[in-house]
Amino acid sequence: VYLSFINSVELLNPLSEADKRTIAYALSEREYPAERNIICEGDEGSEFYLIREGEVKCTKAGVKDEVSGRLKRGDFFGELALLSSDKRAATVTTVVPTTVLVLSRAVFERVVGSLSEILQSGAGAQQRA
Repeated sequence: VYLSFINSVELLNPLSEADKRTIAYALSEREYPAERNIICEGDEGSEFYLIREGEVKCTKAGVKDEVSGRLKRGDFFGELALLSSDKRAATVTTVVPTTVLVLSRAVFERVVGSLSEILQSGAGAQQRA
């Protein structure tokens, strides 16, 4: 269902077609209105998010400015808590009505062998929540 979107996400391009299909079929879609927290700093992390439509901002308690650039279609967040089992590092809030595709920890871990290297190199380039 979401395979064409998965193919448009640059981060996921290195994955095999089989891994992309696994992810595409496991995704669930959620819609959020503007100014709604999707994840909150300090929460347990059990899901990985891909932005299908919309825009989000990332903030941290005690930090005045946003902690990364705004994330839009094709961007992702929530992977750090899944890679390390740490709590959420930031709060991610919608700026406009936003649709995200959500991948559970179980499926994330099933494809983590190929995905974790990609995410860790991508996470190094930008601070993530």
